Amino acid sequence: MDNKTYLKEIAKHAQRNTSSTKREDSNQKKVQIKMFKKVETHERLFDSIDIKSLELYAEMMRDRYGSQHEDE
Repeated sequence: MDNKTYLKEIAKHAQRNTSSTKREDSNQKKVQIKMFKKVETHERLFDSIDIKSLELYAEMMRDRYGSQHEDE
């Protein structure tokens, strides 16, 4: 590619990749796209469990039934 052709190609490239006021003033509309991650069923279940309540329940069950398993 000779120098003259190279300069023409660079000029075309620069013209395509720069925003002109004519393009900005046209009837273009901006679109905003939001992507939502789909939460799996088991993830929702684990997120809804209250850890403190579960620990309290486990402690109550150990107090109630723990001595029976130790006797065996």
